[in-house]
Amino acid sequence: MGETADESRRVSQPDLVTVVAERSGTQIAVRTALATLICALIDWTEREDGGNYPLKPGECGGCDRHPITVSDTAFNHSWAVDVDINRCDNPFTMGNRHDLPTRVARVWNQYGFAWGGDYRGPKRDWMHFEFMGTPADAIELAKRAMRDLASGANH
Repeated sequence: MGETADESRRVSQPDLVTVVAERSGTQIAVRTALATLICALIDWTEREDGGNYPLKPGECGGCDRHPITVSDTAFNHSWAVDVDINRCDNPFTMGNRHDLPTRVARVWNQYGFAWGGDYRGPKRDWMHFEFMGTPADAIELAKRAMRDLASGANH
């Protein structure tokens, strides 16, 4: 049996897969349950007929299993439910310096991700998108994203 397009773009690990952006080849480790949804979003983000915002390999990430530096507590990246996009261009900072288009952030919001640029505290995490739903939500949102964000779809 041959691989589907989604299967050929993921490298299995226990409960994690690596999604690969079609345009830039950027690799991001994420929770398996979110892989299809994140694939649809990163591909739309990069496509010229989508967000037209290329990801930069080495500046994007997902799962990072180490605990927060000041404690033994795991943080969101250790649960593999979030994605950071172009860290150098979209820093965690007190300022407003970032180049991530708001339109891109709003599309990620529509599919269950909170954006660190919307944080109301003294610092904003411009690179950060965190999934706020359940595994069942991820399945439904992935189906919708694959339909709505396909190349040529109006969004």
